[in-house]
Amino acid sequence: MSVQVDQISSYQKRLQFLVPGTEVSRRLDEAYRTLSHRVNIPGFRRGHVPRRLLEQRYGRQIRSEVASELINARFRDAVQGVEFIGQPEVEKDDLHENADFRFSITLQVRPDIEIADYTGIKVEFPLAKVADEQVEGLVQKRLAGHSRLVEVEEDRPVRAGDLVLTEITLIEDGQEKTVESGTMINTAGDRYYPGLETLLVGVKKGEEKQGSVSIADSSLLPGLKGKTVDMKVKVFGLQVSRIPEPTDEVAAEMGYEGGMDAMRAALRMEEEGRANEAARNLARVDLLRKLTQANKVDVPPAMVDGHLQMLMEELRIQAAYRGRDPRSIRYTEAQMADLRERAEFAARASLLLDAVARKEGIAVSDEDLEAKYQEIADARGQRVEAIRGYFKKDNAVEELRKRLLEERTLEWLLERSELVEREATEGVAESAAALAPPVETPAEVTAAPAAEEAPTAAAEPVAKPKKPRAKKAKPEEAAEGAE
Repeated sequence: MSVQVDQISSYQKRLQFLVPGTEVSRRLDEAYRTLSHRVNIPGFRRGHVPRRLLEQRYGRQIRSEVASELINARFRDAVQGVEFIGQPEVEKDDLHENADFRFSITLQVRPDIEIADYTGIKVEFPLAKVADEQVEGLVQKRLAGHSRLVEVEEDRPVRAGDLVLTEITLIEDGQEKTVESGTMINTAGDRYYPGLETLLVGVKKGEEKQGSVSIADSSLLPGLKGKTVDMKVKVFGLQVSRIPEPTDEVAAEMGYEGGMDAMRAALRMEEEGRANEAARNLARVDLLRKLTQANKVDVPPAMVDGHLQMLMEELRIQAAYRGRDPRSIRYTEAQMADLRERAEFAARASLLLDAVARKEGIAVSDEDLEAKYQEIADARGQRVEAIRGYFKKDNAVEELRKRLLEERTLEWLLERSELVEREATEGVAESAAALAPPVETPAEVTAAPAAEEAPTAAAEPVAKPKKPRAKKAKPEEAAEGAE
């Protein structure tokens, strides 16, 4: 087999092939003989159709098929065990009988990297401090989560935020019609009768009031959706949502043994844990940025495209977790440019982490994979066999191994960095959230808000979107490119 390999850039190789004309003629003869036994042409028996007639009718198709077969065979033999990224680019001459057939295939591959200056990097580490005011805010949030509805006993008018038990009457052409009796209206903003809460404010128990109200839901009043109508409301009772007092008894009811002091201590510890992890995330980001600045790498465009697709898929998953239809997300040109810049950074960081792992002999064992399966199973409340089966079924085991390797390498680098502590200019957790979701791999470093509605970090799905990786040669894809 005649093949010439040219290194045309740090990440591109061009394979140039030459198929002798004798082989081209032999393959064309075989193709026409096979075709002669397959086609039905009036006036000729199968297997006895003149070649000249077959060439007239099917010549272009046969030459294309033979060219694809030759490309497939040569490509498969030439790249045994070679990994490439993205779709091969095929350039070919026209195929003619008794003439040499020349074609070339350009591959994008992971560049060979001589990494340097990757230990002892000065990395900023924001100090994680939790103020007393933050703790008290967390206490109030927990207490608010245990609010109770209580009846208002005092003789007072309806206030904004009250829940009001009412009778609703529709007035049309001077005629009154009771719509609902015993309906609870939230004066903080009612879903079905916008404007009714304004009508209720100021009315006392037992009193009535009449006014104009917009109808939002046609199922309650068919034919009136979107219209403004006259209504009369009568107040039967008031309820308010009451936050419990911060007492030791309330803390015990919420599961904190030791009263409010124990509750505050537990909440402080939780917040400090979040703040420390957020600070560590910021340090990881700073480390990767400085690593990429110290080691200039040409990134294969196909690798950037793969990271971009993965990043956009992560954003779609986050949108779905928030209840938004991912198909509704649209990006401006500026947002897409920002996403591509992040994807390029992720790809470059991935290449550098891989180079460090190779140089330092960092690896992920099967036992490490099993531990990760168990971790995901515990987090999801599922059996570890189900999680393991999910990854195997989705052909995502090696991708998970690669993610774990990147995570381990990043931690290895962080442990060998020089941490420079600094005062956080704002809440550490807020700083990390503004920069990126929790970092586990370079791809996640880049997943910061970019869509029209800024996505926030969502719970990790059972399996994260697959990161496109270098793949072994598939000659069928090369043949498709030839067409």
